[in-house]
Amino acid sequence: MLRPLAATDPREIGPYRLHHRLGSGGMGVVYLGYGADDQPVAVKVPHESFATSLEFRGRFRAEVAAARQVRAPSVARVIDSDVDCSRPWLATEYVEGPTLHAAVLAATGPLSGRSLDGLAIGLADALAAIHALGVVHRDLKPANVVLSWEGPKVIDFGVARSADYSGYTQAGELVGTIAWMAPEQLGGGVAGPASDVFAWACCVVYAATGRRPFAGESQEVVALRITTAEPDLDGVPAHLLDVVCQGLAKSPAHRPSAAELLDLLTTRPQDLSGSGPVTTAGATSPSDTIGRSPDHERDDDRTRLTACPPLEPPSPPTPVPSPTPFSEPARRRAAGDADGGARPAAPP
Repeated sequence: MLRPLAATDPREIGPYRLHHRLGSGGMGVVYLGYGADDQPVAVKVPHESFATSLEFRGRFRAEVAAARQVRAPSVARVIDSDVDCSRPWLATEYVEGPTLHAAVLAATGPLSGRSLDGLAIGLADALAAIHALGVVHRDLKPANVVLSWEGPKVIDFGVARSADYSGYTQAGELVGTIAWMAPEQLGGGVAGPASDVFAWACCVVYAATGRRPFAGESQEVVALRITTAEPDLDGVPAHLLDVVCQGLAKSPAHRPSAAELLDLLTTRPQDLSGSGPVTTAGATSPSDTIGRSPDHERDDDRTRLTACPPLEPPSPPTPVPSPTPFSEPARRRAAGDADGGARPAAPP
């Protein structure tokens, strides 16, 4: 959603003229800007209070470096940046469309048919491209997925790291959004490519049902269910159930890679909804992307299983770290983020 600039907002950042706010958060603001060629870009600008923090600048520099590496149709590309100026900034491709979070909350509701398949494939394709470069996103969630004319696009590398990174900015710090975290992240372990695959499965469940697979009345309860309970998969189409279950395996070693996900999703001869072979192109217009498919996918085509079949021996409960502040409301059942809306990039 476009919002007017506030009186305190800059009118220019680097070579870009700023026209509207696209989103804001505790770490900064994302603006709609235009360069000398009059092409729109999304300009991410951290709050001034962070500009003097060497730790924050290091994190922002890592975000820019990670985002610059990825060149894939399903990932918003970096256009320009300056991480060394008095107020660092990052300009990325302007992606017009609602976030997955906003689309599911809208009247159109959960996705189905080709729209859902296109989303699952597009996100797997994005992760495969990201992981092939040795980068882990670490915060894949519905608010970081934009449903564009060309299909889903992954945005915001604000907490991305190299796959071999094992440090935290503070001891025991959780990096990401708890409702979409994998069990190993919540247990204080390293977030690797398999953690992104777990988040992929959570996003697909949310897209298909309008619910998170692990809900609860507090963030602590959600964390406990992620690490010890089976997911709620009621309403996930039967042809996606097995792949989603594999992605939600408690042990990262038992999850497929993003490339394997893509192979599983694109090599089946025909999906069970009767819509024919699925391609990575997905939907071709916003109305097809965020709307429900025709009546060929009826209720009797959907699975009513509420738990994954056992994929591995049960493991002891993973310790849940002490409560930490989270940006999303704890009691929202289906929404993992409070800042949903149409925007091309999530705020830092």
